[in-house]
Amino acid sequence: MQNYDPSKLRDVSVPLNTIVAKALVPSIVLTIVPLIPHVLIWGFRAAFNVRDYLLGFVAVVLLVVAHEAVHALGWILFAGIAPKDIRFGIAWKTLSPYAHSMVAMPAGGYRVGVVLPLIVTGILPVVIGTGLNMAWLTIAGAILVSGAVGDLFVLQVIKAIPATALVIDHPENAGCYVVEP
Repeated sequence: MQNYDPSKLRDVSVPLNTIVAKALVPSIVLTIVPLIPHVLIWGFRAAFNVRDYLLGFVAVVLLVVAHEAVHALGWILFAGIAPKDIRFGIAWKTLSPYAHSMVAMPAGGYRVGVVLPLIVTGILPVVIGTGLNMAWLTIAGAILVSGAVGDLFVLQVIKAIPATALVIDHPENAGCYVVEP
Protein backbone atom coordinates (compact mmCIF):
# COMPACT_ATOMS: atom_id res chain seq x y z
CA MET A 1 0.00 0.00 0.00
CA GLN A 2 1.20 3.52 -0.70
CA ASN A 3 2.37 5.71 2.14
CA TYR A 4 -0.90 7.07 3.47
CA ASP A 5 -1.55 8.11 7.03
CA PRO A 6 -3.54 5.17 8.50
CA SER A 7 -5.80 7.66 10.30
CA LYS A 8 -6.87 8.97 6.85
CA LEU A 9 -7.99 5.53 5.60
CA ARG A 10 -11.61 4.46 6.07
CA ASP A 11 -12.15 0.70 5.75
CA VAL A 12 -15.06 -0.10 3.43
CA SER A 13 -14.70 -3.85 3.10
CA VAL A 14 -16.12 -7.21 4.09
CA PRO A 15 -14.08 -10.24 5.21
CA LEU A 16 -13.92 -12.92 2.50
CA ASN A 17 -15.37 -15.57 4.81
CA THR A 18 -18.44 -13.35 5.35
CA ILE A 19 -18.98 -13.14 1.60
CA VAL A 20 -18.50 -16.89 1.20
CA ALA A 21 -21.16 -17.50 3.87
CA LYS A 22 -23.64 -15.02 2.35
CA ALA A 23 -22.98 -16.03 -1.24
CA LEU A 24 -24.21 -19.64 -1.21
CA VAL A 25 -27.85 -19.06 -2.21
CA PRO A 26 -27.13 -16.22 -4.69
CA SER A 27 -24.37 -18.34 -6.23
CA ILE A 28 -26.69 -21.29 -6.77
CA VAL A 29 -29.35 -19.04 -8.29
CA LEU A 30 -26.81 -17.28 -10.51
CA THR A 31 -25.51 -20.62 -11.74
CA ILE A 32 -28.95 -21.96 -12.67
CA VAL A 33 -30.66 -18.87 -14.12
CA PRO A 34 -28.23 -18.35 -17.04
CA LEU A 35 -28.72 -22.00 -18.07
CA ILE A 36 -32.51 -21.65 -18.44
CA PRO A 37 -32.51 -19.84 -21.83
CA HIS A 38 -30.08 -22.41 -23.25
CA VAL A 39 -32.31 -25.30 -22.18
CA LEU A 40 -35.48 -23.54 -23.40
CA ILE A 41 -33.96 -22.87 -26.82
CA TRP A 42 -31.92 -26.02 -27.40
CA GLY A 43 -33.41 -28.58 -25.03
CA PHE A 44 -31.87 -30.33 -22.06
CA ARG A 45 -30.56 -33.39 -23.84
CA ALA A 46 -28.77 -31.33 -26.49
CA ALA A 47 -27.32 -29.01 -23.88
CA PHE A 48 -25.69 -31.31 -21.38
CA ASN A 49 -23.47 -34.29 -22.11
CA VAL A 50 -20.13 -35.60 -20.83
CA ARG A 51 -18.09 -33.85 -23.54
CA ASP A 52 -19.68 -30.53 -22.65
CA TYR A 53 -18.97 -31.01 -18.96
CA LEU A 54 -15.29 -31.67 -19.72
CA LEU A 55 -15.02 -28.68 -22.06
CA GLY A 56 -16.90 -26.61 -19.47
CA PHE A 57 -14.43 -27.62 -16.75
CA VAL A 58 -11.46 -26.57 -18.88
CA ALA A 59 -13.22 -23.34 -19.81
CA VAL A 60 -13.97 -22.58 -16.14
CA VAL A 61 -10.32 -22.98 -15.17
CA LEU A 62 -9.24 -20.68 -18.01
CA LEU A 63 -12.02 -18.18 -17.34
CA VAL A 64 -11.18 -17.98 -13.62
CA VAL A 65 -7.67 -16.90 -14.58
CA ALA A 66 -9.14 -14.52 -17.16
CA HIS A 67 -11.56 -13.15 -14.52
CA GLU A 68 -8.68 -11.91 -12.39
CA ALA A 69 -6.79 -10.62 -15.43
CA VAL A 70 -9.89 -8.64 -16.46
CA HIS A 71 -10.02 -7.02 -13.00
CA ALA A 72 -6.44 -5.88 -13.60
CA LEU A 73 -7.16 -4.76 -17.16
CA GLY A 74 -10.16 -2.75 -15.95
CA TRP A 75 -8.04 -0.95 -13.38
CA ILE A 76 -5.29 -0.32 -15.92
CA LEU A 77 -7.69 1.06 -18.55
CA PHE A 78 -10.27 2.86 -16.39
CA ALA A 79 -8.35 3.82 -13.24
CA GLY A 80 -4.91 4.50 -14.70
CA ILE A 81 -3.09 1.85 -12.66
CA ALA A 82 0.29 0.66 -13.97
CA PRO A 83 0.57 -3.11 -14.54
CA LYS A 84 3.55 -3.23 -12.16
CA ASP A 85 1.25 -2.12 -9.34
CA ILE A 86 -1.08 -5.13 -9.60
CA ARG A 87 -0.52 -8.45 -7.81
CA PHE A 88 -2.26 -11.78 -8.34
CA GLY A 89 -2.70 -14.65 -5.91
CA ILE A 90 -5.02 -17.00 -4.06
CA ALA A 91 -6.52 -16.43 -0.60
CA TRP A 92 -6.04 -20.01 0.56
CA LYS A 93 -8.49 -19.82 3.51
CA THR A 94 -11.40 -19.31 1.12
CA LEU A 95 -9.76 -20.63 -2.07
CA SER A 96 -10.45 -17.25 -3.65
CA PRO A 97 -8.19 -16.10 -6.48
CA TYR A 98 -7.59 -12.36 -6.52
CA ALA A 99 -6.12 -9.43 -8.39
CA HIS A 100 -4.96 -6.67 -6.04
CA SER A 101 -3.90 -3.12 -6.81
CA MET A 102 -1.09 -1.82 -4.65
CA VAL A 103 -1.89 1.86 -5.33
CA ALA A 104 -4.80 4.27 -4.92
CA MET A 105 -7.25 4.89 -7.77
CA PRO A 106 -10.51 6.78 -8.34
CA ALA A 107 -13.52 4.85 -7.01
CA GLY A 108 -15.23 5.04 -10.41
CA GLY A 109 -12.35 3.22 -12.10
CA TYR A 110 -12.20 0.76 -9.22
CA ARG A 111 -15.90 -0.06 -9.74
CA VAL A 112 -15.38 -0.67 -13.47
CA GLY A 113 -12.51 -3.04 -12.68
CA VAL A 114 -14.68 -4.85 -10.14
CA VAL A 115 -17.68 -5.40 -12.46
CA LEU A 116 -15.90 -5.99 -15.79
CA PRO A 117 -15.14 -9.71 -15.21
CA LEU A 118 -18.84 -10.42 -14.62
CA ILE A 119 -19.55 -9.10 -18.10
CA VAL A 120 -16.51 -10.43 -19.97
CA THR A 121 -16.01 -13.86 -18.37
CA GLY A 122 -19.60 -14.55 -17.25
CA ILE A 123 -22.40 -12.89 -19.18
CA LEU A 124 -20.63 -12.81 -22.56
CA PRO A 125 -19.83 -16.56 -22.58
CA VAL A 126 -23.43 -17.33 -21.53
CA VAL A 127 -24.81 -15.25 -24.40
CA ILE A 128 -22.38 -16.70 -26.96
CA GLY A 129 -22.83 -20.25 -25.67
CA THR A 130 -26.60 -19.97 -25.76
CA GLY A 131 -26.66 -18.30 -29.17
CA LEU A 132 -24.38 -20.91 -30.75
CA ASN A 133 -25.64 -23.96 -28.82
CA MET A 134 -22.27 -24.43 -27.12
CA ALA A 135 -23.48 -25.82 -23.80
CA TRP A 136 -19.96 -26.11 -22.41
CA LEU A 137 -19.48 -22.36 -22.86
CA THR A 138 -22.91 -21.60 -21.41
CA ILE A 139 -22.10 -23.77 -18.37
CA ALA A 140 -18.68 -22.15 -17.90
CA GLY A 141 -20.18 -18.67 -18.22
CA ALA A 142 -22.93 -19.52 -15.73
CA ILE A 143 -20.33 -20.69 -13.22
CA LEU A 144 -18.36 -17.48 -13.74
CA VAL A 145 -21.53 -15.38 -13.33
CA SER A 146 -21.99 -17.19 -10.03
CA GLY A 147 -18.34 -16.63 -9.17
CA ALA A 148 -18.82 -12.88 -9.56
CA VAL A 149 -21.12 -12.81 -6.52
CA GLY A 150 -18.21 -11.58 -4.42
CA ASP A 151 -17.64 -8.74 -6.87
CA LEU A 152 -21.33 -7.82 -6.66
CA PHE A 153 -21.03 -7.73 -2.86
CA VAL A 154 -18.06 -5.36 -3.23
CA LEU A 155 -20.12 -3.05 -5.46
CA GLN A 156 -22.88 -3.06 -2.84
CA VAL A 157 -20.43 -2.28 -0.03
CA ILE A 158 -18.81 0.64 -1.88
CA LYS A 159 -21.92 2.13 -3.54
CA ALA A 160 -21.91 5.29 -1.40
CA ILE A 161 -18.32 6.22 -2.25
CA PRO A 162 -18.16 9.13 -4.73
CA ALA A 163 -16.65 8.17 -8.11
CA THR A 164 -13.86 10.72 -7.72
CA ALA A 165 -12.81 9.62 -4.21
CA LEU A 166 -9.47 7.86 -4.01
CA VAL A 167 -9.63 4.26 -2.88
CA ILE A 168 -7.04 1.59 -2.19
CA ASP A 169 -7.94 -2.02 -2.85
CA HIS A 170 -8.11 -3.87 0.49
CA PRO A 171 -5.21 -6.35 0.75
CA GLU A 172 -7.20 -9.03 2.64
CA ASN A 173 -10.93 -8.29 2.46
CA ALA A 174 -13.38 -7.69 -0.37
CA GLY A 175 -13.59 -3.94 -0.77
CA CYS A 176 -11.27 -1.03 -0.26
CA TYR A 177 -9.97 1.76 1.91
CA VAL A 178 -11.22 5.26 1.13
CA VAL A 179 -8.47 7.89 1.35
CA GLU A 180 -10.02 10.68 3.40
CA PRO A 181 -8.88 14.28 2.69
